[in-house]
Amino acid sequence: MAEKPKVKLSSNGDYWQACYYDSLGRRRARSLGPKSEISRRQAIVLCERLGIELLTQPLKADVGRPPSMAEWIETFITLKPDLGDRAQQSYRKAADKFMNFIGTTTRIDRITATVAAEWFASLSAPRTVKVGERQVERVLSASTVAHYCRHVRCILNEAVHQGVLPVNPFARIRTQPKKIDRGWVYVNREVFASVLAACRNDGWRCFIALQRFAALRKGEALEARWFMIDWQQRTLTLPESVTKTNQERMVPLDPVLFDLLKACRHDRCDTDFIVPGNQVDRRSGSNQHSRLRVALKKAGVQPWEDLFQTLRRNAVQDFRDKLKDPWAVTAIAGHSEEVERKYYLGRVRQTDMDRITGASKDDGLDRLVKSWKSLPQDAKDAILAIVNKHADGAT
Repeated sequence: MAEKPKVKLSSNGDYWQACYYDSLGRRRARSLGPKSEISRRQAIVLCERLGIELLTQPLKADVGRPPSMAEWIETFITLKPDLGDRAQQSYRKAADKFMNFIGTTTRIDRITATVAAEWFASLSAPRTVKVGERQVERVLSASTVAHYCRHVRCILNEAVHQGVLPVNPFARIRTQPKKIDRGWVYVNREVFASVLAACRNDGWRCFIALQRFAALRKGEALEARWFMIDWQQRTLTLPESVTKTNQERMVPLDPVLFDLLKACRHDRCDTDFIVPGNQVDRRSGSNQHSRLRVALKKAGVQPWEDLFQTLRRNAVQDFRDKLKDPWAVTAIAGHSEEVERKYYLGRVRQTDMDRITGASKDDGLDRLVKSWKSLPQDAKDAILAIVNKHADGAT
């Protein structure tokens, strides 16, 4: 049986103190309260309770006063040097939302499961906001509420790992949407071509094409540079500093995307970024959404949900259709198989169902004949000459 840590009672003027030693042999003290309110006998009992607590949770001996939520978020960011700027902003934003509810000076050891549940309920409840001169009732989506709770749970998880907290009060809070809507829109190439034509400049065309054809995230598309492109191999290699997962990723370039990038590179030889900052606002996400909505309206296309995320999902879906290896799809897209199952596997398309049921005929031959008839005679002669040459070589 482990020996119970020795906790001795001492005095600090008008206050009782419990003194003990941490794992490195350093003397530590914890205030028990004023002598005017706590008798010596009561202070001895508190020392005994502290000794039992240190026996069951030895890491607490190395921790002083638990920090406030405002202090701990700074410690958390310091302990996570690999976090990118956008990830840090997301964690700080979620922590600020939580501190608006509990207060900035509340110590994290006083956050209970009940407090976490009450904050979750307050986020899910409708709230009234002023829009212009009108009062509008709005409700955060389930995914947004889960996003905030997931970030706060990660922050407090680190406190558990460091021995500051015994348990995470957010352990039982739902941090994933209860139901993921898999009915997102599939933007086919014809529709997307009309959207590209309606964009205000080449920077915007490259910005959304990198997401639709290469499955890049918004931040990755904004940070992509020309030197990352291998024009011979037709690939784009994203370094660790650009990707969300902090791992280098090689992405094959779709022929449409390759031709677009090649044309834009010829016109903009003096720029470093593929998506220049003077053509696409790199900071304002709301401005990016509004600009894309303007392009969709100009193209006569109805806006879809999750404007940019849907483009990336469509690209992943195209990769799955073309590639036989699921691992290759996740490696190109830059996420795990678990993430793909959760967020990137949409509903089975009707065209795929028709292939099984035979409800639709394959008109590929008809389209081939039609294309052949539309060719000029000299083009037909050139193609026949190549075919005959290979046929003679085979015989």
